[in-house]
Amino acid sequence: MDPAALESIATKTPLTEKELRQVWEVAARFDDSLTLQPGLLRALSKKRVEPAPFSRTLLFKRMLACEPSLFSHFPIRPRVSPRESKDFSLVEAIRSGFPRAKRARVRARGAVEHLPIPSVLDKWMRAKSVFGVTDLHYIGTRFDARMDTTGLNDFNLLPRGAQGFQSQDSLVISSMGAVTDSHSDDHSGSNHSFVGAKVWLLWETLEGFEHGLEDVERGAVGHRAAFDLASFLAMRSSCWILIGPGQTMFIPAHLTHKVITLQQYLGLGSFHAGLPGFVDLLTRWAKLPPLWAAKGVGNDRCTVDFITRRAIRKVQSLRKASRSERLRWGVPYLRARLQLPDASDDAIHRDPTLRDNSNLKSFIQAARQL
Repeated sequence: MDPAALESIATKTPLTEKELRQVWEVAARFDDSLTLQPGLLRALSKKRVEPAPFSRTLLFKRMLACEPSLFSHFPIRPRVSPRESKDFSLVEAIRSGFPRAKRARVRARGAVEHLPIPSVLDKWMRAKSVFGVTDLHYIGTRFDARMDTTGLNDFNLLPRGAQGFQSQDSLVISSMGAVTDSHSDDHSGSNHSFVGAKVWLLWETLEGFEHGLEDVERGAVGHRAAFDLASFLAMRSSCWILIGPGQTMFIPAHLTHKVITLQQYLGLGSFHAGLPGFVDLLTRWAKLPPLWAAKGVGNDRCTVDFITRRAIRKVQSLRKASRSERLRWGVPYLRARLQLPDASDDAIHRDPTLRDNSNLKSFIQAARQL
């Protein structure tokens, strides 16, 4: 399939039956568990997260509902003058944007190697091998200075940085055919496409277990996490996203995801915690403790307690803030979340699935004073 045609499909809503088949036929070339079976096309059509023009209001509404989003026109752009924009090259900005000693962690066919950034870009441009880079942190680099990504963090309760409890703003570089197996990240995430297209399949982790879908972060998985397309479509929580150039997606932390690169891809990934979804994030962490906290033993900041304290301080600072500042942080959506039955003290106390509800209770108590 022509790359330009696939990338243009990502911006369309709705998709025709022919376009749906084209997307999934390409995906199935790289992962046979995605082969379309008779009768599944209509269900796939209903499960797609369709693109929409970006608005902060819509982002916060989706956070409140614990739903993923796909946006066009999200404010990510080079920091260049109008005159310089004509000559701006993303590849060259990446090539020159990191220290010479910096190495990228490159995954290819189950093996891992560490390569200089120019070598990774050369490998990507030759397009003769299948590989992926997902955690090339760029905070504090020349690339960071050249690319305005403040929109990804100006509502973010997580501190900006590369450690497990932080935003971990990273470059994403992958070749056509790269597959990221089913996994969950513990933080809510975002991804922006500069070049190329990917399919993301998303579902609630615990519901996935009930339907036989595995998560490599949450269980002993052999060669490949168990996945079945019909079982995926049968789940209430399942959905999928086709992301293409210029689009930006946001997904809540409770969703396991499987990702297939349909066209060679350059993008950005980061993690976030927003006030509209923070009650649900703490609920998730109370049911499934975050793996980044377990890995950060000994670091007092790499804890749910630390992030909860940051969120409480932000809530307290917003009590006397201007209306525009409260809107910028999504306070009306947080207040709406507190009105739902499961946010009551009695509901939290009676929920047997919450291993530790202390942070959730502390945050809700502070938020109710807004």
